[in-house]
Amino acid sequence: MRFCLRPYLTLAIFSIPFLFLGCGSDSKSVETGQDSTDTTIAYMPFTMKRGTLHVLMDNNVASYYILKGQPRGFDYEILKWYCKDHGLNLEIDVIPNFDYILDSLTAGKGDLAAGNLTITGERLRKVQFSTPLHYTRQVLVQRITPEARRSRSKRKEWLVDHVLELEGRTIHVNRTSSFAERLYNIVRENGIQMDIVEVPADVGYTRLIEMVSEGDIDLTVADENIARLHRAYYSNLDINTPISLTQAIAWAIPPDRDSLKMSINNWLATKTTSARYNIIYNKYFSNSIRNSRESIREIQDGRISSYDEMIKERAQDMGWDWRLVAALIHQESRFNANAKSPFGATGLMQVMPATGERFGVSPSELHIPAQNLQAGTGFLLWLEDYWKRKMEDSTDIKKFILASYNVGLGHVIDARNLAIKYNLEPDVWYDNVEVMLKNKMLPKYYNDPVVDHGYCRGSEPYHYVRNILEIYQYYREFTDHNSTLEDLADLSTRPTLMGNVGVGKLDE
Repeated sequence: MRFCLRPYLTLAIFSIPFLFLGCGSDSKSVETGQDSTDTTIAYMPFTMKRGTLHVLMDNNVASYYILKGQPRGFDYEILKWYCKDHGLNLEIDVIPNFDYILDSLTAGKGDLAAGNLTITGERLRKVQFSTPLHYTRQVLVQRITPEARRSRSKRKEWLVDHVLELEGRTIHVNRTSSFAERLYNIVRENGIQMDIVEVPADVGYTRLIEMVSEGDIDLTVADENIARLHRAYYSNLDINTPISLTQAIAWAIPPDRDSLKMSINNWLATKTTSARYNIIYNKYFSNSIRNSRESIREIQDGRISSYDEMIKERAQDMGWDWRLVAALIHQESRFNANAKSPFGATGLMQVMPATGERFGVSPSELHIPAQNLQAGTGFLLWLEDYWKRKMEDSTDIKKFILASYNVGLGHVIDARNLAIKYNLEPDVWYDNVEVMLKNKMLPKYYNDPVVDHGYCRGSEPYHYVRNILEIYQYYREFTDHNSTLEDLADLSTRPTLMGNVGVGKLDE
């Protein structure tokens, strides 16, 4: 799938069969993961087409992104549903600079704009909005320091519990966001003074939330549904202080497109209370990622799981340490053979149906441990074969394989290309390629010409690889009789940030 972002990208979305990379292929049309639905990028200026809904979107976790070769996102899935019901093709233009999405819409660049857009008075001067898709409120995102975590008095002293306590504080927000508009209203309404730092559009809310977690900044603002999603990744965040009343999230429509607005509103009136709509919403916004401190599976009688012998047999055929495969399975399903994700990934290794079929396992068999292991380990070996052909130094090959299994091969290839461009080591994972994969959350990097697969929630594979290797180390220590059950159980209190998070994986 070629994915070179330009100021506007027209995406013609259609399904093609799963494609494996041929030996020695230098093509940039790459299968990026399990159960891929390819998204072809057509390089053309915007033109209105009969039977086509042309949507301007932000490339982010809430609205639209590509992962494992599949288009994802709440707005994307609802729009796809609308288009199907109305016999329309869906074309998406990703707007690299979100500052200009409404200006682009009013300039005739699209029929509709989507991207977790809050209805505000300022925006209503430019565009009209659909019936609300859902409701949220703006909340402060602030870091819980280690001291505040240990002491209730320190927590109360450090955390902002009310908007009036923002007096004298510094808060970073995007300059054209509804958050900035709300903060200035708070200043006017309450007569308090705060330092509102307006960051450029290419520093999105994902990066600002991460900067709060890492201690680079103290405060930012996010919509509560988005903040909950990120708190599952960053357990040191507090998002309990609202700064607004409930606000509506909707699609923006040009002021002269009343017929489109009526069509969308009539359709939404019949859908927003449906079970299918709620399933889609919960898939993206419910805080369903496993608690990062969930206890590692209890080990009895020197066994990691009831599947140890089966895992050992498959790992021996692969030439892998069976404990590394077991660590991956722990990360994927917590050894639950009946686990199934909202995206259809199934079983111990959370295998997608199409991936299973390509390794000789039908969808109906994926809940069977032996067949699931056959498909999952087959996919690992396919990834290993690819990276062996691409890496001059294969020391870190397992890390590249794990990341590819989680987030898709294409995104890891992108990160490696970025590492080359920024003079990092393309065959070294820690502090090199993993950094560039994490950077793919930022427009500067996912819009780079060397990137073919666009936005990536890079913090997920970043922590996914680290978590698996940490679990693997504990499994090694335990099975080598160098640690006790109590030592191994200590893993449950270590500050791992991720549960199980790959697209098509359990509890995404």
